This record gives sequence, C-alpha cells and structure tokens, in this order.
Amino acid sequence: LIHSAYKDYIENNLERKMYNDFPYVFIIQGDILKKSSSFLFSTFILAVVNFIVRCLGFIYRIILSRLIGAEAIGLYQMVFPFLMVVITITTAGIPIAVSKMIAKENSVNNRNGVYKVLAIALFLGGAISVLLSILVSVELKFITNNILKNPKLYYPLVWSVPAISVITLSSIMRGFFYGLKDIKPAANAQIIEQVFRIVFVLSYLYYVRPTDPVSAANIAIIGVTLGELGSLLFLIFKFNFKKLTSRSTIVKFYKTPSIHILNDLLFISVPITLSRLIAVGMQSANSILIPQRLEISGISAIESVEIFGKISGMAMPLLFLPFTVTTALVLNIIPNISEQLAVNNISDVKYKSGLAMKVTMLVAIPTTIVLVMFGDHLGYLIYNNGDVGKYLSIISYATIFMCIQHTSSGILHGMGKQVITSVNYLLGMLIQLYCTYFLIANPKYGINGFFIGFIISTCLIAVLNMITLRKHLKLNLPILQTYIKPLLCSTIMIALMILIYKAMYSVTNRNSWSTLVSCAIGCLTYVISLDLTNTLKIKPFVESLRS
Repeated sequence: LIHSAYKDYIENNLERKMYNDFPYVFIIQGDILKKSSSFLFSTFILAVVNFIVRCLGFIYRIILSRLIGAEAIGLYQMVFPFLMVVITITTAGIPIAVSKMIAKENSVNNRNGVYKVLAIALFLGGAISVLLSILVSVELKFITNNILKNPKLYYPLVWSVPAISVITLSSIMRGFFYGLKDIKPAANAQIIEQVFRIVFVLSYLYYVRPTDPVSAANIAIIGVTLGELGSLLFLIFKFNFKKLTSRSTIVKFYKTPSIHILNDLLFISVPITLSRLIAVGMQSANSILIPQRLEISGISAIESVEIFGKISGMAMPLLFLPFTVTTALVLNIIPNISEQLAVNNISDVKYKSGLAMKVTMLVAIPTTIVLVMFGDHLGYLIYNNGDVGKYLSIISYATIFMCIQHTSSGILHGMGKQVITSVNYLLGMLIQLYCTYFLIANPKYGINGFFIGFIISTCLIAVLNMITLRKHLKLNLPILQTYIKPLLCSTIMIALMILIYKAMYSVTNRNSWSTLVSCAIGCLTYVISLDLTNTLKIKPFVESLRS
C-alpha cells in the first residue's frame, strides 16, 4: 500500500521516511524535491570563500614578512606548526562529527537533540583544549629547549596557548552551522577571522614597528588568537538568532542519553583525528627524512635543504589548489549524506555523492593536465625558479588521485565509514614512508624517490576509498559524462593554451604575460566546452546565482 501510494504522496508534498527506531511515518514538509543547483550553489559559495581566505592569507604573509623581517618570520613559522599539531587533536574530528550528528538530528526535527549534541561537543572540545593548554603551559621550557630547540620561542609559545581553546570552540561552532546546512555564518566567519587578524597585526606593526624579532613574532601569534576570537563571537551572535526550520511531524522522539551522544562523537571523531595526526606526522617526518636521505645519496647538506624547500614550500602549495573546491564539497556533502541517511533516503545519498564525484572530476582532470603541461611556466611565473616548475610537473600526476581521495573520504565520513577510511590512509602513508626512506637514499632515484612514493600512495588511497565506496553505495557515474567529456574538454583547453602561449611568447618574449593570458583563455575555453558538450550546463547555474 505504501509503495503504490508513494507517488501520490510526493505529488502532495508528502515524503515517505523510514527510521531505524520507528515504523513507517510521514512527515509533512515543503519543497521536498531539492534541486541539484542548491547543492552546487552552496559548494560554489564555500569554494569562493576558501579562495578569498587563501588569497588574503597569501597577501598577509607577503606584507608580514616585509614588516617584521626574516628572523621574526622564522620564529613565527616555528611556533605556528607546533600550534597546528596541538589543535589538530581538537579540530580535526570533532567539528566533522558535530556537522554529521546535527544534520542527522535536524533531519528528523529533533530540536533538543541538535542543541544537546552541540553542548556535549563544546564541553568535550573545551575540556580537551583546556587540558592541552595546561600541558603546554606547564612544559613551556621543555618544549622550547628540547622540541623546538630555540629559547627565543618561549614567549611566542606563551601567547599561542589561548589560541588552542578559541580555535577549538570556533571550529565546533562552524560545524554546527554546516550541520544545519546554513553555510553563510560559517563562511562569513572564515573571512572575519582573516580580516581581524590582518587588521590588528598590520596596524600594530605599522604604528609601533617593534625592532625586537621576538616581540614582532608575539604580535603575529596574538593576531591568530584575536582573529579566531572575532570569528567565534560572530558565530555566537548568529547562533543567538538562529531558528531551526520548523517542520510538522507525527514522530514522537525518545531522549538520547548524553553518554550515547558522547560515544557517537568519539566514534566519529577519533579515527578522523588519527588520520590528520598521521598526515601531520608525515609532514614532520618528510621535513627530517628528505634532507637526510638526500645527503646519503651524495647531495650536499645545503642543496638537500634547498630541494626540500622548493618542494614543500613552493611546489606543494600549487598542488593543493584544487582542494579549494574539494574542501567545499566535503564540508557540504557530509551533513547532506548524514541527513538523508537518518531518514533512509538512499536515492538522494547516491545522487548527491555521484554529483560530488562528477564535480571533483570536472576540477581534477583539467587541473592535473595544466599543472603537468604548464608546470615549468608556472614555476617561472610565480617563483622565477625552473626547479620548482620541474618538480611541480612531476608531482602533479598525483593531483587527480588526491582530489578523488579527498571527496571520497568526505562521502565515507558522511556514511559513518571513518574507520576504514583511516585504515586506507594509513596504508598509503606507509607506502610513502617506505619510498621516502629507501628510494631517496639511492643515487639512482634521489628526490624522484619521494615523487614515486607520493604518487603511488595517493593513487592507492584513492583506489581503496573508491572500492570501499562501491561496496556500500552503488554510484551512477557514466563513463562518458564523468570522465570522457571532461577529458575531451581539457584536451581542447590545453591545446589552445599551448598555441596561445607560443604565439604570445613569440611577440612579447615574456613568460609571465604569455602564461597568464594562455591560462585565462584556457579556463574560459574549458567552461564553454563543458556547456557545449552538455557536460555542465552553465545557464541554470548562473540563474541560481542571480536568484
């Protein structure tokens, strides 16, 4: 009876839902049939915000380095990674768990459950961050002398302690709004954080102009705390006026004990946190192992450090450019999947997951081709260094696998498969660690040993994630629409870019203008090609932006 009447109920704005703890019920709500444009629109907004934040951060670092000098920047850069390692414990998994669980509670209109999840998450994150702050405060001298090995870092480290709790609470509040699928407060908070930090630090340094590098580094660290504090206050202000969407329902909710909510938070957040800690550990291991193993291969100590700096500080940031889009997809897809799974709407989970993978391929394929083919030109354009371009062209073969890995991990996290995702990531990192240790020391491979390990590890993680995803969710990814058409459009784009670059360079004899013009025209060509081949219709998307 339910199946035969299902179509009629849909037409009358009634949707069949099935809950694990309840029999079949009907929820009356408006606007049942969500359009894909809403999902793409929110992803687009988050991607734009990510791009703005990265640009602001990039400009800020350039101005900051000119105002405080090399030594102060060095002190700041030594404290900041340590701070990031500490807050990874509280900000890597808990905000994602909050987003997922709040989306689940909100989908069944459990208003009390939403606020209960937030309260317990804030208590958990706050308690852990306070404990970490106390631990760092008590062991300040040990950390500066034995871990960071620089006594000048004592006071910059002191000023970094308040940031631990502020960043934790701010991240959890952003997860709350992502869970409600209200991206505007969370997106605005990121921009506010950057603006607060930039205005305070640059204004203070401009008018006071401290001559002591330690004092200048202290101001930069204080700016981190104040920026996050501004973001947190904005989110609290928006939270006070936030009203959950009211839906009429006949479901009677049962109270979930706090200990069960805490267990769910830990079950979701701990594997994700461990994965992030592994990633941070790999970055630290690479910073130590790569120069050391290069020396063993016969390269001088100075040249080894230079090679590592060109890869980690120059080539890798360009490699992570597509993450502007995939990060937006992940932040958007996790609460969407959790919400639909809570009401057993598997068809919508499949649709949104498939759409996320298609958008990922639309970005990953052309970016990979551009970075591989134009890596040398981009290296000269941005850093005026040929080695950076050479390294970028090689390591960029991993771009498409990194994008698939990132989006598929987000989908699996939304489905509650964070444990297997962490196992997949650990296996990939073991491969990379093996290649870094054994291949780089071999003169036959040298630094190429790192590239081999990086590409193989990202490919392995992406493949394992897709196998896991296919096991639990049958996605509809047509080969023509998902892979062949984006590849065809990318081929047209890169061919035109090469022709325009050669024509421009023959006239101007300047790499910078030739690269910029060819990249701009190439991007426009790619978008037009997507529209002409019906891979992605631009007009409906533009209309949704206008509305």
